[in-house]
Amino acid sequence: MLLNCCLVNEPLVVRDVGRLRLPQVGRVAPYDGDVPFLVLDAQDQPVVSVLDYLRTCQACGFEPLSIEAYARALLRWFRPVNCTMSRS
Repeated sequence: MLLNCCLVNEPLVVRDVGRLRLPQVGRVAPYDGDVPFLVLDAQDQPVVSVLDYLRTCQACGFEPLSIEAYARALLRWFRPVNCTMSRS
């Protein structure tokens, strides 16, 4: 009900999620530094906010494979930020 109330003055926008195209940019890479894996952006630079989180996971004693799993999940989470709609 609250959602309808907030959208009264907004035009209704219908999005077909089947037309979303997620960019295949970024990657998870092994790292020999303070964390075992990094999430790299399209320019192969570490994503700082993810690096900070992975450092926290490392400090809490997470296993390397758990840190890799979190890194891959965060990479999947960030990709829709840059998605586009296909024209077809």
